[in-house]
Amino acid sequence: MNAAPSVRAVIARHCRELLADPLLHGDPTLRDIAAQCHQPLRVLLVGNVSTGKSTLLNALIAGPLAATAFEETTSSVTWYHGPEPADPVLPDPGHRSVTTDFPLAGRVMLGDSPGLNTLSDNPRETLRMLGGSDLTGAAAAFVCVLVGGRVDQWAEGLEELAAFSAGPFDLVGNIVAVMAKVDEVDEAVEDIERRVSGDTTATFRFAAVNQLMAAAARTGAVDDRIVATLDRLRTLPVMHGRSAPAWDRLAEEVGTALPPGHLKALEQVVGAPAWLPALVAATAGMTTTGAVAEQFERMSRIRSLEAVLSDLADDSDLFTSTAAVLRLRRLAARLKPRPAALVRARLADLTATMHTSGLHRRAAARLVRHTDVGSGLTEHERAAAQALLRWPDAGADGGGTSDRATAAEVDVGAVLARWTAYEADPFRDSRSREVAALVIETARHRLRTTTRQEES
Repeated sequence: MNAAPSVRAVIARHCRELLADPLLHGDPTLRDIAAQCHQPLRVLLVGNVSTGKSTLLNALIAGPLAATAFEETTSSVTWYHGPEPADPVLPDPGHRSVTTDFPLAGRVMLGDSPGLNTLSDNPRETLRMLGGSDLTGAAAAFVCVLVGGRVDQWAEGLEELAAFSAGPFDLVGNIVAVMAKVDEVDEAVEDIERRVSGDTTATFRFAAVNQLMAAAARTGAVDDRIVATLDRLRTLPVMHGRSAPAWDRLAEEVGTALPPGHLKALEQVVGAPAWLPALVAATAGMTTTGAVAEQFERMSRIRSLEAVLSDLADDSDLFTSTAAVLRLRRLAARLKPRPAALVRARLADLTATMHTSGLHRRAAARLVRHTDVGSGLTEHERAAAQALLRWPDAGADGGGTSDRATAAEVDVGAVLARWTAYEADPFRDSRSREVAALVIETARHRLRTTTRQEES
Protein backbone atom coordinates (compact mmCIF):
# COMPACT_ATOMS: atom_id res chain seq x y z
CA MET A 1 0.00 0.00 0.00
CA ASN A 2 1.33 3.43 -0.91
CA ALA A 3 2.23 5.76 1.92
CA ALA A 4 -0.19 8.56 2.67
CA PRO A 5 0.91 11.94 1.30
CA SER A 6 2.57 14.37 3.67
CA VAL A 7 0.42 17.17 5.00
CA ARG A 8 2.67 19.60 3.12
CA ALA A 9 1.84 17.86 -0.15
CA VAL A 10 -1.88 18.08 0.61
CA ILE A 11 -1.62 21.81 1.41
CA ALA A 12 0.39 22.42 -1.77
CA ARG A 13 -2.32 20.71 -3.82
CA HIS A 14 -5.00 22.89 -2.23
CA CYS A 15 -2.93 26.00 -3.04
CA ARG A 16 -2.49 24.98 -6.68
CA GLU A 17 -6.22 24.38 -7.02
CA LEU A 18 -6.93 27.80 -5.48
CA LEU A 19 -4.49 29.41 -7.91
CA ALA A 20 -6.49 27.91 -10.78
CA ASP A 21 -9.57 29.91 -9.70
CA PRO A 22 -9.86 33.26 -11.53
CA LEU A 23 -10.43 35.06 -8.22
CA LEU A 24 -7.03 33.95 -6.92
CA HIS A 25 -5.04 33.43 -10.09
CA GLY A 26 -1.42 34.47 -9.65
CA ASP A 27 -1.71 35.26 -5.94
CA PRO A 28 1.95 35.48 -4.78
CA THR A 29 1.26 34.20 -1.26
CA LEU A 30 -0.51 31.07 -2.51
CA ARG A 31 2.27 30.50 -5.00
CA ASP A 32 4.92 30.77 -2.30
CA ILE A 33 3.05 28.54 0.15
CA ALA A 34 2.82 25.83 -2.51
CA ALA A 35 6.56 26.20 -3.16
CA GLN A 36 7.41 26.23 0.56
CA CYS A 37 5.58 22.93 1.02
CA HIS A 38 7.95 21.26 -1.44
CA GLN A 39 11.16 22.89 -0.20
CA PRO A 40 13.47 21.97 2.68
CA LEU A 41 12.57 23.52 6.03
CA ARG A 42 12.99 27.30 5.87
CA VAL A 43 15.03 28.54 8.86
CA LEU A 44 15.58 32.28 9.29
CA LEU A 45 18.52 33.70 11.27
CA VAL A 46 17.56 36.89 13.08
CA GLY A 47 19.44 39.17 15.46
CA ASN A 48 20.87 42.61 15.98
CA VAL A 49 23.74 44.09 14.01
CA SER A 50 27.20 42.94 15.17
CA THR A 51 25.98 39.88 17.03
CA GLY A 52 27.98 37.65 14.69
CA LYS A 53 24.92 36.40 12.82
CA SER A 54 26.60 36.25 9.41
CA THR A 55 29.70 34.65 10.92
CA LEU A 56 27.46 31.99 12.42
CA LEU A 57 25.83 31.48 9.03
CA ASN A 58 29.25 31.05 7.41
CA ALA A 59 29.97 28.32 9.95
CA LEU A 60 26.68 26.57 9.18
CA ILE A 61 27.14 26.74 5.40
CA ALA A 62 30.84 25.84 5.71
CA GLY A 63 32.01 28.69 3.53
CA PRO A 64 32.72 32.45 3.64
CA LEU A 65 29.67 33.44 1.59
CA ALA A 66 27.91 35.85 3.98
CA ALA A 67 29.59 39.25 4.35
CA THR A 68 30.81 40.00 7.86
CA ALA A 69 31.87 43.27 9.47
CA PHE A 70 31.27 45.32 12.60
CA GLU A 71 28.91 47.59 10.68
CA GLU A 72 25.64 46.66 9.03
CA THR A 73 26.33 44.44 6.03
CA THR A 74 23.15 42.43 5.40
CA SER A 75 20.60 44.56 3.53
CA SER A 76 18.15 41.94 2.27
CA VAL A 77 17.11 38.39 3.06
CA THR A 78 19.36 35.81 1.40
CA TRP A 79 18.46 32.12 1.34
CA TYR A 80 21.23 29.50 1.24
CA HIS A 81 20.25 26.07 -0.05
CA GLY A 82 21.62 22.94 -1.68
CA PRO A 83 21.41 22.03 -5.39
CA GLU A 84 17.73 21.15 -5.00
CA PRO A 85 15.63 23.13 -5.61
CA ALA A 86 17.82 24.57 -8.37
CA ASP A 87 15.90 27.83 -8.76
CA PRO A 88 13.62 28.08 -5.72
CA VAL A 89 10.55 30.25 -5.43
CA LEU A 90 11.31 32.78 -2.67
CA PRO A 91 8.92 34.56 -0.27
CA ASP A 92 9.53 37.99 -1.82
CA PRO A 93 10.98 39.28 -5.13
CA GLY A 94 13.56 41.27 -3.14
CA HIS A 95 15.01 38.13 -1.56
CA ARG A 96 18.08 36.42 -3.01
CA SER A 97 19.12 32.77 -3.15
CA VAL A 98 22.58 31.20 -3.12
CA THR A 99 23.22 27.58 -4.05
CA THR A 100 25.93 25.95 -1.96
CA ASP A 101 26.68 22.59 -0.41
CA PHE A 102 26.75 22.44 3.39
CA PRO A 103 26.16 19.83 6.12
CA LEU A 104 22.39 20.41 6.32
CA ALA A 105 21.84 21.14 2.60
CA GLY A 106 18.77 19.35 1.31
CA ARG A 107 17.15 19.39 4.74
CA VAL A 108 16.98 23.11 5.49
CA MET A 109 17.12 26.44 3.67
CA LEU A 110 19.01 28.98 5.79
CA GLY A 111 17.96 32.63 5.55
CA ASP A 112 20.28 35.47 6.53
CA SER A 113 18.28 38.57 7.46
CA PRO A 114 19.12 42.26 8.09
CA GLY A 115 19.93 43.19 11.68
CA LEU A 116 17.13 44.67 13.73
CA ASN A 117 18.81 47.41 15.80
CA THR A 118 19.53 49.98 13.08
CA LEU A 119 17.88 53.16 11.84
CA SER A 120 18.08 52.08 8.20
CA ASP A 121 15.15 50.62 6.27
CA ASN A 122 16.75 47.17 6.19
CA PRO A 123 15.10 45.80 9.38
CA ARG A 124 11.70 46.11 7.72
CA GLU A 125 12.56 43.07 5.59
CA THR A 126 13.23 41.04 8.74
CA LEU A 127 10.17 42.32 10.58
CA ARG A 128 7.94 41.26 7.69
CA MET A 129 9.02 37.69 8.39
CA LEU A 130 8.54 37.75 12.15
CA GLY A 131 4.97 38.51 13.08
CA GLY A 132 1.67 39.78 11.81
CA SER A 133 2.67 40.89 8.30
CA ASP A 134 2.29 39.50 4.80
CA LEU A 135 5.40 37.31 5.05
CA THR A 136 4.81 35.92 8.53
CA GLY A 137 5.14 32.15 8.26
CA ALA A 138 7.33 32.25 5.18
CA ALA A 139 10.01 30.93 7.52
CA ALA A 140 8.89 27.90 9.51
CA ALA A 141 11.68 28.05 12.11
CA PHE A 142 13.91 30.76 13.56
CA VAL A 143 17.42 31.01 14.96
CA CYS A 144 17.56 34.07 17.22
CA VAL A 145 21.16 35.16 17.82
CA LEU A 146 21.82 36.61 21.27
CA VAL A 147 25.05 37.85 22.85
CA GLY A 148 26.27 38.12 26.41
CA GLY A 149 23.93 35.44 27.73
CA ARG A 150 21.20 38.05 28.00
CA VAL A 151 17.73 38.29 26.49
CA ASP A 152 16.93 41.80 27.71
CA GLN A 153 16.18 43.03 24.19
CA TRP A 154 14.79 39.69 23.05
CA ALA A 155 12.54 38.39 25.83
CA GLU A 156 9.43 40.14 24.52
CA GLY A 157 10.37 39.38 20.93
CA LEU A 158 10.83 35.69 21.64
CA GLU A 159 7.44 35.51 23.31
CA GLU A 160 5.75 37.33 20.42
CA LEU A 161 7.49 35.14 17.89
CA ALA A 162 6.42 32.02 19.77
CA ALA A 163 2.83 33.28 19.81
CA PHE A 164 2.81 34.15 16.11
CA SER A 165 4.31 30.83 15.00
CA ALA A 166 2.67 28.38 17.41
CA GLY A 167 -0.20 27.63 15.05
CA PRO A 168 -3.04 25.16 15.54
CA PHE A 169 -0.84 22.29 16.74
CA ASP A 170 0.51 23.73 20.02
CA LEU A 171 3.89 23.87 18.39
CA VAL A 172 7.14 24.03 20.35
CA GLY A 173 10.75 23.94 19.33
CA ASN A 174 10.73 25.95 16.10
CA ILE A 175 12.54 28.82 17.85
CA VAL A 176 16.22 28.35 18.66
CA ALA A 177 17.97 30.87 20.89
CA VAL A 178 21.67 30.86 20.11
CA MET A 179 24.09 32.36 22.57
CA ALA A 180 26.76 33.65 20.17
CA LYS A 181 30.21 34.94 21.05
CA VAL A 182 30.14 32.55 23.97
CA ASP A 183 33.91 33.02 24.26
CA GLU A 184 33.24 36.48 25.72
CA VAL A 185 31.24 35.11 28.67
CA ASP A 186 32.89 33.65 31.76
CA GLU A 187 29.90 31.57 32.85
CA ALA A 188 29.41 27.91 32.10
CA VAL A 189 27.14 27.26 29.14
CA GLU A 190 24.66 25.38 31.36
CA ASP A 191 24.34 28.41 33.66
CA ILE A 192 23.75 30.68 30.67
CA GLU A 193 21.03 28.37 29.38
CA ARG A 194 19.23 28.35 32.73
CA ARG A 195 19.31 32.13 32.95
CA VAL A 196 18.20 32.68 29.36
CA SER A 197 15.35 30.20 29.80
CA GLY A 198 14.30 31.90 33.03
CA ASP A 199 14.09 35.35 31.44
CA THR A 200 11.15 34.52 29.19
CA THR A 201 8.03 32.39 29.31
CA ALA A 202 8.46 31.31 25.69
CA THR A 203 9.45 27.70 25.04
CA PHE A 204 12.51 27.51 22.82
CA ARG A 205 15.59 25.41 22.12
CA PHE A 206 19.00 26.68 23.16
CA ALA A 207 22.55 26.40 21.85
CA ALA A 208 25.78 28.23 22.66
CA VAL A 209 28.40 28.70 19.94
CA ASN A 210 31.79 30.30 19.44
CA GLN A 211 31.02 31.18 15.84
CA LEU A 212 34.50 32.58 15.16
CA MET A 213 36.11 29.22 15.88
CA ALA A 214 33.40 27.36 13.99
CA ALA A 215 33.70 29.56 10.90
CA ALA A 216 37.51 29.36 11.02
CA ALA A 217 37.40 25.56 11.11
CA ARG A 218 35.08 25.34 8.13
CA THR A 219 36.35 28.14 5.89
CA GLY A 220 40.04 27.28 5.82
CA ALA A 221 41.12 30.00 8.25
CA VAL A 222 42.96 27.49 10.45
CA ASP A 223 46.29 27.57 8.65
CA ASP A 224 49.98 26.99 9.41
CA ARG A 225 50.17 30.34 11.25
CA ILE A 226 47.55 29.14 13.73
CA VAL A 227 49.32 25.81 14.30
CA ALA A 228 52.70 27.52 14.83
CA THR A 229 51.23 30.13 17.19
CA LEU A 230 49.48 27.55 19.36
CA ASP A 231 52.70 25.56 19.51
CA ARG A 232 54.63 28.63 20.65
CA LEU A 233 52.04 29.65 23.26
CA ARG A 234 52.24 26.18 24.73
CA THR A 235 55.78 26.97 25.93
CA LEU A 236 54.86 30.19 27.76
CA PRO A 237 54.57 29.99 31.58
CA VAL A 238 51.83 32.65 31.48
CA MET A 239 49.56 30.15 29.69
CA HIS A 240 49.59 27.87 32.72
CA GLY A 241 48.22 30.41 35.19
CA ARG A 242 44.80 30.43 36.81
CA SER A 243 43.26 32.71 34.17
CA ALA A 244 43.85 33.41 30.49
CA PRO A 245 46.14 36.37 29.80
CA ALA A 246 44.93 39.24 27.62
CA TRP A 247 46.05 39.35 24.00
CA ASP A 248 48.32 42.37 24.57
CA ARG A 249 50.04 40.53 27.42
CA LEU A 250 50.57 37.54 25.14
CA ALA A 251 52.02 39.84 22.49
CA GLU A 252 54.56 41.05 25.04
CA GLU A 253 55.45 37.50 26.08
CA VAL A 254 55.83 36.26 22.51
CA GLY A 255 57.87 39.26 21.42
CA THR A 256 59.76 38.45 18.23
CA ALA A 257 59.50 34.69 18.64
CA LEU A 258 56.68 34.62 16.09
CA PRO A 259 56.52 36.30 12.68
CA PRO A 260 54.44 39.51 12.53
CA GLY A 261 50.70 38.86 12.28
CA HIS A 262 50.71 35.30 13.60
CA LEU A 263 49.28 36.11 17.02
CA LYS A 264 46.75 38.50 15.49
CA ALA A 265 45.61 35.75 13.13
CA LEU A 266 44.92 33.51 16.12
CA GLU A 267 43.01 36.26 17.90
CA GLN A 268 40.78 36.76 14.86
CA VAL A 269 39.70 33.11 14.81
CA VAL A 270 39.39 32.54 18.58
CA GLY A 271 37.87 35.79 19.85
CA ALA A 272 38.25 36.59 23.53
CA PRO A 273 41.19 34.70 25.10
CA ALA A 274 39.11 32.93 27.76
CA TRP A 275 39.09 29.67 25.77
CA LEU A 276 42.75 29.90 24.78
CA PRO A 277 44.25 27.78 27.61
CA ALA A 278 41.81 24.95 26.86
CA LEU A 279 42.52 25.22 23.14
CA VAL A 280 46.29 25.20 23.68
CA ALA A 281 45.98 22.11 25.87
CA ALA A 282 43.58 20.31 23.53
CA THR A 283 45.80 20.78 20.48
CA ALA A 284 49.01 19.54 22.14
CA GLY A 285 50.82 17.21 19.80
CA MET A 286 48.77 18.25 16.77
CA THR A 287 50.98 19.28 13.87
CA THR A 288 48.54 19.49 10.96
CA THR A 289 45.99 22.16 10.13
CA GLY A 290 43.34 19.48 9.64
CA ALA A 291 43.70 18.11 13.15
CA VAL A 292 43.71 21.58 14.70
CA ALA A 293 40.69 22.62 12.60
CA GLU A 294 38.83 19.54 13.84
CA GLN A 295 39.54 20.60 17.42
CA PHE A 296 38.36 24.15 16.64
CA GLU A 297 35.09 22.76 15.30
CA ARG A 298 34.58 20.46 18.28
CA MET A 299 35.24 23.18 20.85
CA SER A 300 33.09 25.75 19.01
CA ARG A 301 29.90 23.74 19.77
CA ILE A 302 28.59 24.34 16.24
CA ARG A 303 27.65 20.68 16.08
CA SER A 304 25.23 21.08 18.99
CA LEU A 305 23.37 23.76 17.02
CA GLU A 306 23.37 21.57 13.91
CA ALA A 307 21.92 18.73 15.98
CA VAL A 308 19.03 21.02 16.98
CA LEU A 309 18.45 22.07 13.36
CA SER A 310 18.60 18.44 12.25
CA ASP A 311 15.97 17.62 14.85
CA LEU A 312 13.76 20.37 13.42
CA ALA A 313 14.27 19.01 9.92
CA ASP A 314 13.11 15.59 11.14
CA ASP A 315 9.73 17.22 11.78
CA SER A 316 9.74 19.40 8.69
CA ASP A 317 6.22 18.30 7.78
CA LEU A 318 4.94 19.54 11.15
CA PHE A 319 6.77 22.89 11.09
CA THR A 320 6.17 23.71 7.43
CA SER A 321 2.51 22.66 7.54
CA THR A 322 1.95 24.77 10.66
CA ALA A 323 3.49 27.79 8.93
CA ALA A 324 1.45 27.15 5.78
CA VAL A 325 -1.86 26.94 7.67
CA LEU A 326 -1.06 30.17 9.49
CA ARG A 327 -0.24 31.90 6.19
CA LEU A 328 -3.50 30.72 4.65
CA ARG A 329 -5.47 32.06 7.61
CA ARG A 330 -3.76 35.45 7.39
CA LEU A 331 -4.23 35.51 3.64
CA ALA A 332 -7.96 34.95 4.07
CA ALA A 333 -8.07 37.84 6.56
CA ARG A 334 -6.47 40.17 3.97
CA LEU A 335 -8.51 39.19 0.93
CA LYS A 336 -11.84 40.51 -0.26
CA PRO A 337 -14.92 38.50 0.80
CA ARG A 338 -15.30 36.19 -2.23
CA PRO A 339 -11.69 34.99 -2.57
CA ALA A 340 -11.40 34.89 1.23
CA ALA A 341 -14.34 32.50 1.35
CA LEU A 342 -12.59 30.20 -1.11
CA VAL A 343 -9.45 30.07 1.05
CA ARG A 344 -11.43 29.48 4.25
CA ALA A 345 -13.38 26.66 2.60
CA ARG A 346 -10.12 24.97 1.65
CA LEU A 347 -8.82 25.38 5.18
CA ALA A 348 -11.99 23.77 6.52
CA ASP A 349 -11.57 20.86 4.09
CA LEU A 350 -7.96 20.43 5.16
CA THR A 351 -8.57 20.47 8.91
CA ALA A 352 -11.55 18.13 8.53
CA THR A 353 -9.39 15.38 7.01
CA MET A 354 -7.30 12.84 8.88
CA HIS A 355 -4.14 14.42 7.54
CA THR A 356 -3.84 16.94 10.35
CA SER A 357 -4.39 14.41 13.13
CA GLY A 358 -0.84 13.17 12.63
CA LEU A 359 0.47 16.69 13.10
CA HIS A 360 -1.30 17.02 16.42
CA ARG A 361 0.38 13.81 17.54
CA ARG A 362 3.80 14.94 16.37
CA ALA A 363 3.36 18.26 18.14
CA ALA A 364 2.38 16.39 21.30
CA ALA A 365 5.47 14.20 20.97
CA ARG A 366 7.63 17.33 20.89
CA LEU A 367 5.88 18.68 23.97
CA VAL A 368 6.72 15.49 25.85
CA ARG A 369 10.31 15.65 24.66
CA HIS A 370 11.10 19.35 25.10
CA THR A 371 8.85 20.62 27.91
CA ASP A 372 7.80 19.50 31.39
CA VAL A 373 4.78 17.64 30.00
CA GLY A 374 5.10 14.17 31.47
CA SER A 375 7.16 15.36 34.42
CA GLY A 376 7.12 12.76 37.16
CA LEU A 377 7.20 9.90 34.67
CA THR A 378 10.38 7.98 33.93
CA GLU A 379 12.45 8.70 30.83
CA HIS A 380 11.40 5.30 29.48
CA GLU A 381 7.71 6.12 29.97
CA ARG A 382 8.13 9.48 28.25
CA ALA A 383 10.10 7.92 25.38
CA ALA A 384 7.43 5.25 24.91
CA ALA A 385 4.73 7.93 24.64
CA GLN A 386 6.80 9.84 22.06
CA ALA A 387 7.29 6.71 19.96
CA LEU A 388 3.58 5.89 20.15
CA LEU A 389 2.58 9.40 19.10
CA ARG A 390 4.87 9.09 16.08
CA TRP A 391 3.57 5.67 15.06
CA PRO A 392 3.25 5.65 11.24
CA ASP A 393 -0.39 4.61 11.12
CA ALA A 394 -1.36 7.02 13.94
CA GLY A 395 -1.77 9.78 11.37
CA ALA A 396 -1.36 10.50 7.71
CA ASP A 397 1.98 12.22 8.08
CA GLY A 398 3.61 8.90 8.83
CA GLY A 399 7.09 8.45 10.13
CA GLY A 400 10.53 7.26 9.17
CA THR A 401 11.98 3.80 9.53
CA SER A 402 13.50 4.69 12.89
CA ASP A 403 10.08 5.81 14.13
CA ARG A 404 8.58 2.51 13.06
CA ALA A 405 11.34 0.43 14.64
CA THR A 406 11.13 2.29 17.94
CA ALA A 407 7.33 2.21 18.01
CA ALA A 408 7.27 -1.56 17.46
CA GLU A 409 8.99 -2.02 20.80
CA VAL A 410 6.39 -0.04 22.77
CA ASP A 411 4.23 -1.84 25.34
CA VAL A 412 1.03 -0.05 24.35
CA GLY A 413 -0.96 -1.42 27.28
CA ALA A 414 1.61 -0.12 29.75
CA VAL A 415 1.58 3.31 28.08
CA LEU A 416 -2.21 3.39 28.27
CA ALA A 417 -2.26 2.51 31.96
CA ARG A 418 0.52 4.90 32.97
CA TRP A 419 -0.77 7.93 31.07
CA THR A 420 -4.37 7.29 32.19
CA ALA A 421 -3.15 7.59 35.76
CA TYR A 422 -1.10 10.64 34.81
CA GLU A 423 -4.14 12.39 33.30
CA ALA A 424 -6.23 11.63 36.37
CA ASP A 425 -3.94 13.64 38.64
CA PRO A 426 -5.98 16.76 39.51
CA PHE A 427 -2.84 18.90 39.80
CA ARG A 428 -1.87 18.55 36.13
CA ASP A 429 -1.98 21.72 34.06
CA SER A 430 -4.34 21.88 31.09
CA ARG A 431 -1.67 21.33 28.44
CA SER A 432 -0.35 18.22 30.19
CA ARG A 433 -3.88 16.83 30.44
CA GLU A 434 -4.52 17.51 26.76
CA VAL A 435 -1.34 15.70 25.75
CA ALA A 436 -2.15 12.82 28.07
CA ALA A 437 -5.59 12.53 26.49
CA LEU A 438 -3.98 12.35 23.05
CA VAL A 439 -1.55 9.65 24.22
CA ILE A 440 -4.47 7.67 25.65
CA GLU A 441 -6.51 8.07 22.46
CA THR A 442 -3.55 6.97 20.33
CA ALA A 443 -2.86 3.96 22.55
CA ARG A 444 -6.48 2.83 22.36
CA HIS A 445 -6.47 3.29 18.59
CA ARG A 446 -3.33 1.20 18.33
CA LEU A 447 -4.77 -1.57 20.50
CA ARG A 448 -7.95 -1.69 18.39
CA THR A 449 -5.88 -1.81 15.20
CA THR A 450 -3.73 -4.62 16.57
CA THR A 451 -6.82 -6.61 17.60
CA ARG A 452 -8.38 -6.28 14.15
CA GLN A 453 -5.14 -7.37 12.50
CA GLU A 454 -4.89 -10.43 14.75
CA GLU A 455 -8.55 -11.38 14.11
CA SER A 456 -8.11 -11.12 10.34
